[in-house]
Amino acid sequence: MENRESPSMEQKRYVASVCPEYRSRMVALSDNINAQEQIVSCEGCIHWNNGRCVIFDEVLTGIDQT
Repeated sequence: MENRESPSMEQKRYVASVCPEYRSRMVALSDNINAQEQIVSCEGCIHWNNGRCVIFDEVLTGIDQT
């Protein structure tokens, strides 16, 4: 089992802002199509499951390469 450090809030915000798969839980659960979240972060994404996301590391690595 891999022991890795939890991503920082800054990393989660930046990754969410550039992630092609980001989908807001608040918007997904809202009846209002124009609903918007205040802060975009991986923690607010429908794909963020208990601090894990399948593509988080891939997106973060892609950011580091640019």
